[in-house]
Amino acid sequence: MATKIEADQNNDNSDAPDQPDGEKQTKPQRKIPGNLPYLTSSGTLKKALDRLIEAQRPERFSVDFLENVLKLSGGSARATIPVLKKMNFLSGDGTPTEIYTKFRTDSGRGAAALQGLRSAFQEIFRRSEYAHSAEESKLKDIIVEITGLKPSDPVAMAIRSTFNVIKSYIPANLDLNSPNAETHELADSVENNLPVRPEVRSGSSREIGLLYNINIVLPETSDLNVLNAIFKSVKENLMK
Repeated sequence: MATKIEADQNNDNSDAPDQPDGEKQTKPQRKIPGNLPYLTSSGTLKKALDRLIEAQRPERFSVDFLENVLKLSGGSARATIPVLKKMNFLSGDGTPTEIYTKFRTDSGRGAAALQGLRSAFQEIFRRSEYAHSAEESKLKDIIVEITGLKPSDPVAMAIRSTFNVIKSYIPANLDLNSPNAETHELADSVENNLPVRPEVRSGSSREIGLLYNINIVLPETSDLNVLNAIFKSVKENLMK
């Protein structure tokens, strides 16, 4: 199943004039494997992320907020909203999440960007756990492998460009052992039913390690606060 990003629907082009609202495009959508989001004008995503840091957090991130507060308009601007939802910065109805709030802070921005990148590009991170630190050639190869496209294909290049825009907010020295990183690692383990490894504690004469699986049925909700509360409870009560 390919990701349907509004950039395709609007035939986005950073050099082209904005389309009038409601105007239909006859260009057929391309179906790309891997469920990887992309914008053909990734620079607009960079502007949106930069400006939402300074702007007051809205109750709902809407087209009206984009145009009148962030001062971004046209098809390329509207197409950033589905990408922000893929990043889990916004819930399904456009409500900003806790990750969105953390991204607006200097101390939490890097970890929030990493969480957003992992959420939006899950298939890439399944192939490389540290894809955000990979060389550009390695990232290009992973995208080609997932999508089946040529490296020079405009969509493959747009996927890589969109990935790199989000990656640009992650500092090279980000501490992956920070609380934010730990929360995401636990979320990955629960979502993908991966084994969660407790600490191996040293005894007087030997070390004993245990390996166990935790299976949790999550409620149907897009509220990140609810999910974070579940993960925090699991960590505090089951991982001691």
